[in-house]
Amino acid sequence: MKRKQPEQAPPSRTPWLLAAFFLAVHIALGVGFIRSAAPTYDEAVHLASGYSYLATGRYRLNIMDHPPLAEMWAAVPLLAWQPHLFASSPDFIQGRLYHYADQFVNRNRVSGGRMVNAGRLFCLVSWTLLLGWALCWWAERLGGAEAVAFCALLFACTPMLLSNLSLVTTDGASAVFFFLTFWLLSNEERPFAVWASAGACAGLALASKFNMILIGPLAALLLFLDWRLRAKPRPGFPWGGALVAAGAALLALAFVYRFRSLPLFFSGLSATLERLGQGRSMFLHGEHSTTGLPLYFPIALLIKTPLPLLAAGLGLAVFWLKDLRRERLWVLGPLIGYFLAALTSKVQIGVRHLLPMVPFLVLLAGCALAWLWRRAAWGKGAAVLLSVWAGAAVLSVQPYQLAYFNELVGGPKNGWRWLADSNLDWGQDLKTLAQELHRMGDPPVYLSYFGTADPAAYGIRFVPLAMASNVERAGDPVDPAKNGRVLFAVSATHLQSVYYADKTVYDWLKARQPLKVLGYSLFLYDLTEDREGRGELASLVAASGNPGAARSLLLE
Repeated sequence: MKRKQPEQAPPSRTPWLLAAFFLAVHIALGVGFIRSAAPTYDEAVHLASGYSYLATGRYRLNIMDHPPLAEMWAAVPLLAWQPHLFASSPDFIQGRLYHYADQFVNRNRVSGGRMVNAGRLFCLVSWTLLLGWALCWWAERLGGAEAVAFCALLFACTPMLLSNLSLVTTDGASAVFFFLTFWLLSNEERPFAVWASAGACAGLALASKFNMILIGPLAALLLFLDWRLRAKPRPGFPWGGALVAAGAALLALAFVYRFRSLPLFFSGLSATLERLGQGRSMFLHGEHSTTGLPLYFPIALLIKTPLPLLAAGLGLAVFWLKDLRRERLWVLGPLIGYFLAALTSKVQIGVRHLLPMVPFLVLLAGCALAWLWRRAAWGKGAAVLLSVWAGAAVLSVQPYQLAYFNELVGGPKNGWRWLADSNLDWGQDLKTLAQELHRMGDPPVYLSYFGTADPAAYGIRFVPLAMASNVERAGDPVDPAKNGRVLFAVSATHLQSVYYADKTVYDWLKARQPLKVLGYSLFLYDLTEDREGRGELASLVAASGNPGAARSLLLE
C-alpha cells in the first residue's frame, strides 16, 4: 500500500498583501506631492498638447519634440470636463507652445489646477499599478515570495519614481513601457502572445519618448546573448518571434499615430536628435557646460538615489555579473545598457533621464533584501535596517520628493549646491512660496522664478526679475521697497545662473542666509536692513529697465 504524500501548504498571500499595501502607500505619498506642487516647467504644454490631440485627432503642437502617447494619456481625465480648446487662438494656430498652454491652463472654464492635478493623479495611479504589478511578478520569479514585498516597499520609497510618476511628463510612460518590454522578453518560454505583447510595449515606449529608440538595438543584443547562454543543445535563434515583436512594435507605434500620421514620428525623431546634438546649459557642483560632463549622470544617480537602494541593488548586480545566467541577463542588460547610452548624451538637465533604469535597480535591491531575509538572524536584521532606512529617506522629504538628495551630500538642504533644473527646481514650489507669503501678510516680492506657472494664480504680488519661463509675466504695479520690507525670492536654478550668460549674477546672494527655503528650491531673502544687498538688487532692477524702482531700493 502506497503511503499518502503529505499535501503541500498553499503559498502564502502575505507578500502580495504587503505589496498591495506598499503600492497604496506609494500612491498616497504621490497625492501629497501632487497637492503641494505648482505645475512644473513643461506640464502645461504636455497637458494642452495631449488634450488637443484627443479633441481634434490632429498632431500639430508639440509633435516635433515629443511623441503623443504620454501627453494624450495624461489628458484623458479632461475629456469628462471638455475644457475650451481655444483652437482659434493665434497662439494655437502659430504653434506658440508655452503661450497657448498658459492660455489653456489659466484662462479656461475649468480650473487650471484642477486639470493639471487630474492628469497627474491619473498618471500616478495608472503607472504605479502597471509598473508595480510587473515588478512584483518578476521579483517573485527571481527572488521568491519575500522579494515581492521588498520590491514593493523599495518602489514606494524611491523619491525619483514617486515624483516623476506623479507628473504630467513623458518620462513616466516611457520608463514603464521600457520595463514591461524586457520583463516580457525575459520569459524562458515565449509563445506568440508574449512576443506580440513585448513588441507592443516597445512600440508604446517609442510612442512616449524619442529616447526609447534604444529599445530595439538593446533588445536585439539581449536576445542574442540570451540565446548564447542557453544550455546545450541550444535551440535555433528565435527569428520568428523577433519578427513578430518587431511587427507588433511598428503596429503599436502606427496605431498611436493613427497610421496616417506615422511619418511624424520619424520627422520628430530627426528633429530631436539634431536638437540634442547641440547640447544644453547644465550645472554640476560649480561647473557649467553646454555639451555635458562625463560624471554628470554617475554623480546625479549617486546622490539622488536612497543609499540602501544603491547599496543593495548594486551589490547584487556585482554578484550576478560574476555568475551571469540568462534570467539575470534581462535585469542587468537594460540597466547597464541604458546607463551607458545616457553617458553619451550632451543634454544633462536631470536625473529623470535615467528613470527607465530605476525599476531594474529596485528589482535588484528587492531580491537582495529577500536573500538577506532568508539568512540567519543577522540577515533579517540587515534587511529590516535597510528597509527602515529607505522608508525614513522618503518620509523625511515628504511632500518635496522631487528635491530629494541622500546623505552623501547632506540631504536635500544641500542639493542646490550640486544640481539644478529638474533635479530639484522645476518650478514646483511656487505654491509653497505663496503659502509662506500669505502667512506673512501677502507682501509684494521681487521674483526671479524658473518656471512657467503664473505667480498671480497663487495670489503672489511680484516684480519679475531675470525670470526664465517661456511666457512673459508683467508682474504687478507695486514697488516692494516702498512697502516697508524688501523681499527677494530666487529659484535655485537661477541662484546657480544655469541659464544666464553671466554665471556670477547671484554670487552676492550665496553668502547670505535666506529667510526661508521653500521646498528646497525657492530661496526667500529679506534684504530690508541689508544696505549692500539692496544695492546689488538695485543694479539688477535698473538693468531690467526700471531705474525708478531701483532708486527706491538705495538707502541714504
